[in-house]
Amino acid sequence: MSMKVKKLTLAGTIATATLFASTIVASAESYTVKAGDTLSEIAESKKTTVERLVELNKISNPDFIMTGQVLELGDLKDVAKQTTSAPAVSPATPAVPAPVTPAAPVATETPVTTETPAVAATSDYSAYSSNVVLANGNTPGAVGSYAAARMAEMTGVSASTWENIIARESNGQVDAYNPSGASGLFQTMPGWGSTATVEDQIQAAYRAYSAQGLSAWAY
Repeated sequence: MSMKVKKLTLAGTIATATLFASTIVASAESYTVKAGDTLSEIAESKKTTVERLVELNKISNPDFIMTGQVLELGDLKDVAKQTTSAPAVSPATPAVPAPVTPAAPVATETPVTTETPAVAATSDYSAYSSNVVLANGNTPGAVGSYAAARMAEMTGVSASTWENIIARESNGQVDAYNPSGASGLFQTMPGWGSTATVEDQIQAAYRAYSAQGLSAWAY
């Protein structure tokens, strides 16, 4: 083979690889979570799997997603190929069922799902209060009490522990900011995510807890 033919072959291979890579990127899709959605429902409606969504979006708790959260769906065509292109097999001879004695009918149980639907953000915190008052007078406030209750649901750590953290870190001030870059009720750093809303602050705190536990707040 001449050098000219080799160069043409190599150029064609690179062009083909580039076109293939571009096609994969172009076919990637995403979905914005709505109130009441569950990860399994989203996976079913988008013809993908819960496991794939967890892997693509680095979801640490598949039972908890947030309204407004954007989920990457990946290349749905690849998923479809994986589920429809199983190798053909020769039809097996159907098995003859053995005769059985009819049993007494039993009541069927409706399966109970443990998956948590996406939680819609709230702006009414009047139902929340706390008895936590630190020696310096700091308290978590009503909003902090709400955030502490949500963190207790998500982590299993008591709400009173989170109230103490919020009181110490921000005195219950949603817009508290530290020159170091820490902000919000939990004074999380920018690397843990946005603190633009209360729900954002809860999610940022949850990510910090998932990675470092309570030591993220030296608690």
